[in-house]
Amino acid sequence: MFCYIKEWPNKMASLITADGIVLCTCQNTDEAQQIWRDWKQQHLKPTTSAATETEIEIQSYSPTVTDWLKTVVAGFYARTEKKVVNG
Repeated sequence: MFCYIKEWPNKMASLITADGIVLCTCQNTDEAQQIWRDWKQQHLKPTTSAATETEIEIQSYSPTVTDWLKTVVAGFYARTEKKVVNG
């Protein structure tokens, strides 16, 4: 079974299967890695090469252009709302 860890902007992390199913969401990537290690110990035989070779990929959060644009637009609307309320 292939999984990866996706880190979110708030530093929480989700353990996700290769086909996109979220197995769990944790407080951080360290906790998600520990859950993955525990799962491997319980489900993969230590003598198999899959147990020793299977490492998990961590996809750190990196803002996209869309995230940046959302922040800019939200800031613009926040400023215009303040002007209307104060005006």
